[in-house]
Amino acid sequence: MLFLDRTDGKRCRGLKPLNAIMPYIMRGRNESAVYFSKDLDVENAVKYVHRKNAESGEQRYSLFGLILAAGLRTFVEKPELNRFVHRRGIYERNHFAFSFIVKKRLTEEAPEANAKVFFEPGDTIDQVMERFNAAVELAKGEMPTPADGEVDFVGRIPFGRAISTAIFRFLDRWNIAPASMVRADPLFASAYFANLGSLGLDAPFHHAYEWGTASLFVVLGRMFQEDVRKSDGSAARRHFINVKVTVDERISEGIYFAHAASLFQRLILHPELLEAPPGGLA
Repeated sequence: MLFLDRTDGKRCRGLKPLNAIMPYIMRGRNESAVYFSKDLDVENAVKYVHRKNAESGEQRYSLFGLILAAGLRTFVEKPELNRFVHRRGIYERNHFAFSFIVKKRLTEEAPEANAKVFFEPGDTIDQVMERFNAAVELAKGEMPTPADGEVDFVGRIPFGRAISTAIFRFLDRWNIAPASMVRADPLFASAYFANLGSLGLDAPFHHAYEWGTASLFVVLGRMFQEDVRKSDGSAARRHFINVKVTVDERISEGIYFAHAASLFQRLILHPELLEAPPGGLA
């Protein structure tokens, strides 16, 4: 590669020997994928969303937005999650961004649009919701998002898709892809989310794209209820969603992922923690 660092990240130095050699042993993201499934207790999160919307008098909060806020806080507290592998190097991403698909209308004929939301590490849940709502509104609008506009433009040129992707692969391979192209592409993100629960579907495992730099793919399934035993032996009915995660294991190690998953679950159980700036939760 021409340059070690990139517009979207810096190459990690001083890695543990095992971490440093992993990209040489496992060359692709799907070869390096680890799959994790968890039924996430969202009872408190659902109540929190309802309470905040009742207080404001408008639908500003959503469960998906809250999950993104918990995801951001987890990435901030566990920064190794924000790494990615490019060729044989491990990089630390220099921003936080989540991508997801927005269906313009809930019909088979309605088009889909990509949304990519950039966050600041100090964002609280209020700020995450503002950025999330703005991105959804933009994606649902008549104007194409930057990524969709680029795809539509090159599709109108003869052999445009083949030529443009070949050029971009070449530039990306040598770490000289323009920052504007990287910033617009939804697969160059900290994580890619698929909210299939909004369609009433169960969560499958997502494949890991070899294109881009996203190291985590998170799929949210439909909400369901289960009886949970309380400490006094009585049963309580609570809301859950199944979450399936595909992660490139080369970016960190098992115990780190386990601690990150535990922190994410704690934030969903106690969403009020997201109202304060990050610090001290890890």
